[in-house]
Amino acid sequence: MRRALSRDELLRRGRAGAYPYAGTLAGAAGGVIGSMVADAIFGSSVRRQQRRTNLRTCMGYKGYSRFGLNKDLWQTFNFEEGNNTVPEDERQQYLQMQAKAAITGRPSTQELEF
Repeated sequence: MRRALSRDELLRRGRAGAYPYAGTLAGAAGGVIGSMVADAIFGSSVRRQQRRTNLRTCMGYKGYSRFGLNKDLWQTFNFEEGNNTVPEDERQQYLQMQAKAAITGRPSTQELEF
């Protein structure tokens, strides 16, 4: 049976990283926990940004224009698909309300840039 190499032996052979738990179960658990914390902090905003970027790219390519809405109106049917989930029936209702707002006549407000 092979014995585990000491840190000094690994350093001499050039195989020791800066993280002493690399390749161990403790290192894997720490990585999982760190990933979960990072996703909880940054994941929601990253997913929102990806969704907005995809929508803007697709709509701009198809020749659609963007206009701002009154904040109070927008908050009645806006939802965030981040770390929290909206029930599917409620999500579909919000999407239908957003589509209805999108297909109404051209507003008098200034067009936004993509």
